[in-house]
Amino acid sequence: MARPQSVTDDEVLAAARAVFLEKGVTATVDEVAERCGVGEATVFRRFPTKQALFVAAMDAESEPAWGRAFAERWPPSAHAGVEDVRAALLSVANEILSSGRKMMPLVLMKMSNPGLWMSREKPPMRVVRATQILTQFFTEQIESGHIRLNDPRVAARIWLGALQHWIMFETFMKPLDNVPAEVFVEELVDLFCAPPARRKKARRT
Repeated sequence: MARPQSVTDDEVLAAARAVFLEKGVTATVDEVAERCGVGEATVFRRFPTKQALFVAAMDAESEPAWGRAFAERWPPSAHAGVEDVRAALLSVANEILSSGRKMMPLVLMKMSNPGLWMSREKPPMRVVRATQILTQFFTEQIESGHIRLNDPRVAARIWLGALQHWIMFETFMKPLDNVPAEVFVEELVDLFCAPPARRKKARRT
């Protein structure tokens, strides 16, 4: 039974985010309404189009999908072991790739209507948080001598940019080359890690 008087905008947006991430661009407003227990008209009164609902749902997300798990598993620490640094980077890289592959079709849907997002003054909070999480992590590891770069802000941008680049090429230009994602991730990690943390190169045939 619909409950239009009790549902909040945040509940609608949370339901929309879950449905869009689960079903992609084919998700309907009716499915969102069903998820949060209201009628479709209730959703449309608050968000006039499916695209407007999608943009609001994605922009309201305050944490990247991989952020909480990474922060809990790998809290910043100047005493983190060298091997843990490499394991952390491998973990977050694979989680970003997994999340990004799900998000790419949704990002394209968002970009198809620039009027809904190009006029905003600030970047989405999840983007801000992603950069903050990585910058904090790289700050600690650079100070500990485990990461090769000098500026943690640059490290965070390079890290996100490289993985987003991979997802873009995988989506639009495959097959670009014969490099598997796991090889790309390992090589990216080795570019960041100081020599003691780098893996021993296995001979490739």
